[in-house]
Amino acid sequence: MAKNKFTKKRAKLLADLEHLVGKNCYNGNIQNYGAGGFYEGAGRDFRYPLTMIDEAGEKRKRKFPPATEVSPEMLSSGYYAFGANRLHIIKALNEVLEYLEVNSNLKI
Repeated sequence: MAKNKFTKKRAKLLADLEHLVGKNCYNGNIQNYGAGGFYEGAGRDFRYPLTMIDEAGEKRKRKFPPATEVSPEMLSSGYYAFGANRLHIIKALNEVLEYLEVNSNLKI
């Protein structure tokens, strides 16, 4: 993925949007047992980790808080790893913003 140049304002917005998306994962196969071993139902929501590549080329995973303080360059590398597949979430969210800027007169 090519490195995108984001302003700090745009990078913060992208980090906040990613955090909203990432916290909406659900796995219906997780079995929930509470205190005392009581079954509390099937399924669990969870926060999917954002993987970014830092300036040294190392992978950095992030769940909390939103990645608003990382450099725009590091944020632009952000993706979700699904086994051998990747969803370049930051790139995708930036494309959504660009679409809204062109087609709906969104001003950022």
